[in-house]
Amino acid sequence: KRWMRMNRNQITCIVLLALVLTGLGAFTILTYNGLVSSKLAADNKWAAIQVQYERKIELIPQLVDLVENYTEYEEDTLTAITELRTQWLNLNGSPTEQANVSTQLNLALNTLFVAISENYPTLYASTLYQDLFDEITGTENRITMAKLDYNDAVTAYNTALQTFPGNVIGGMFGLETMPLYLAG
Repeated sequence: KRWMRMNRNQITCIVLLALVLTGLGAFTILTYNGLVSSKLAADNKWAAIQVQYERKIELIPQLVDLVENYTEYEEDTLTAITELRTQWLNLNGSPTEQANVSTQLNLALNTLFVAISENYPTLYASTLYQDLFDEITGTENRITMAKLDYNDAVTAYNTALQTFPGNVIGGMFGLETMPLYLAG
């Protein structure tokens, strides 16, 4: 009976309020879903980097075995490469830690590749070595492209999260910015 006592203006106000609240709810949901989609896309790009890193890490024992058969003099470099591989495998997956270890690993690999090309022409000319070198180099190129894709996805997510209305909605739901891949 109370509804019947309301005048037209009161009903119009209630309907408008309900429409505004529904619109705000839909807007919040759409914004939140967009932010989550952007974050998941960035996480997926990080997974692509992980896959390439794992491929590179899997190739290292083959390289170490091949080089050990040819030389005794590069033992320190091979030990460093093996230790860095182990260190990488024990990381928690953060971009910063993996970037640091990857940079160190790249330096050690470059030292080894230069030493082989200069001091071991027989090994350098070996088809097995060349194939492995090409696989590691190709994997490193794919890692570089995956890093660029990751940074693009993270930038898109961070921009959406730090601009209106994402900053309000993201703040309400505790969403945080993601780190860019800056090293290596």
